[in-house]
Amino acid sequence: MSTEPTPSPEYLAQNVGARLFNTSVAFIVVTTFFYLLYTVSQIFFAERRNWAIWTLYPMGYTFFITLSTVGILSVKIGGDGRHVEYWDIHDPTVIVTWRKLQTSSGLLYMAAVTFPKVSILVLYLRVFMDRKVRIATWAVMGIVVGHCVFTGIITTFAICQPFAYNWDKTIRGGHCGDLMAVYEYVSIPNILTDLAILVLPHSTIRQLRTGKIQRVGIIVTFLAGGLGIITSIIRFVAFYTSDMLSDSTYRSSITFIYSVVESSTYFICSCLPGTRPLLMAVLKKLGFNPVTGRYCGSLNIIPASTQVLQQHPNEAHDISSGQFV
Repeated sequence: MSTEPTPSPEYLAQNVGARLFNTSVAFIVVTTFFYLLYTVSQIFFAERRNWAIWTLYPMGYTFFITLSTVGILSVKIGGDGRHVEYWDIHDPTVIVTWRKLQTSSGLLYMAAVTFPKVSILVLYLRVFMDRKVRIATWAVMGIVVGHCVFTGIITTFAICQPFAYNWDKTIRGGHCGDLMAVYEYVSIPNILTDLAILVLPHSTIRQLRTGKIQRVGIIVTFLAGGLGIITSIIRFVAFYTSDMLSDSTYRSSITFIYSVVESSTYFICSCLPGTRPLLMAVLKKLGFNPVTGRYCGSLNIIPASTQVLQQHPNEAHDISSGQFV
């Protein structure tokens, strides 16, 4: 009868948890910085404020901070970064704690990427007046929210029965669905909706009556809203190429890092357009008003469609607030 070889001391000593801990702390700092810039810009410098400032952005930030905190706790009390064999030998209860934290992270991740996306799409609805673009925007928003509800809530609570079997594998009769399939394919709808967010402004930008420099500035602004697609693809590849279930506490470290980075990227991208009023004020204070008007002023959009011009003559859209100015 063959037995599994005893892991070497060098193998058991391996610990990559510091990567997840440091990444979580770093992105908490960076994301908080951009959120403060956005909040200060909107409260003290924006001419008009919308409801998203008090709802979508605080919720998105809260879920991101909570997800990152779970990442930190996964290292400190959940054993993340060490091999499962290490905890089997030294303290098997740590694995139970890790499973509980991982169960919560799935729901937190979905919420952390959904609120920034909805914030960007709400901005689109405030800026775009073309009926087809608005319908498409509403459709994408429905997909984003539906994906969050199905994957983040329904799947989280239904994938393992009973629910406690997510972390307590001693429950008799307990069973789970294909966890790896959920981990691998949850990013596909994110990637598709990211593509939609990048494509939606295209027709409107083509109709703008602006100079080349202004047009480039507008394109860059809208591209910022879809940069999350890069981290979403990286996360998808990481889950697809890594068998987390074979050495969960060790292999999950890198995938959790991508989850933190992706949710942070989404949130920062959703904040960037709203920091324009602060940027304008700072540049003006520094005496760069002509440059400000030439480059940053490109964020004021004058709708080109006849219907919009008839309804709102001599008015422009400010991307930073989503209001007529």
